[in-house]
Amino acid sequence: MDASIHTNGFYFGYNKGKIKNYHTTSYLHFDLGLLYNPLETRSSRTTSSGFKNFSSSYTFGKQNQLINLRIGRGIITTFTEKARTKGIAIGMRLEGGFNLGLLKPYYLKLSENVDGKTIIDERKYTKEDENFLDPASIQGSGSFFRGFGEMSIVPGVFGRIALRLDPGAFEKMVRCLEAGIQIDVYSKRPAVMILENNPYSYINFYINLQLGSRKS
Repeated sequence: MDASIHTNGFYFGYNKGKIKNYHTTSYLHFDLGLLYNPLETRSSRTTSSGFKNFSSSYTFGKQNQLINLRIGRGIITTFTEKARTKGIAIGMRLEGGFNLGLLKPYYLKLSENVDGKTIIDERKYTKEDENFLDPASIQGSGSFFRGFGEMSIVPGVFGRIALRLDPGAFEKMVRCLEAGIQIDVYSKRPAVMILENNPYSYINFYINLQLGSRKS
């Protein structure tokens, strides 16, 4: 099990592999996570109700959430010679494969005046909806769970390379810390932001905590 944070997001992953020898392990990798555009900034809106103030945050100028489903293969190489159950094994993790980018519409809570009444509803971005880019109309972000039935796909590839610190490289319990670089490259620009030129690729530094078990 992988739990990773990186410069512009996070992911949770699963690995299934085979120890070839002391120095080499090959594996299959799957992960699911979110990737943010580096230009995203959080804004907040404070509203009053009675004697209480309520604050709701949102990302201005965002039209889609980018969810990544990555499937690939990897290899772990151990450099150090050490006792099987003592010390820390130092190694490298090299990984790559396919990335299925899923663009889910980003919803905002927008207010507008209809026949003298203020109505608030959740809406995704359309070119005709001027309120979506009007800070005075934005009341906060909508539910994360809206828009899953409206997703579009942006395929791509990914790669990672990391330094790996593994206490007890041959113990039954896996507990490992990794730090490295991750790159995601897409077949077209994922439309995350409205007003900015979205990139084809994202390069991130990441830290990963790996937990699991080994079988002989």
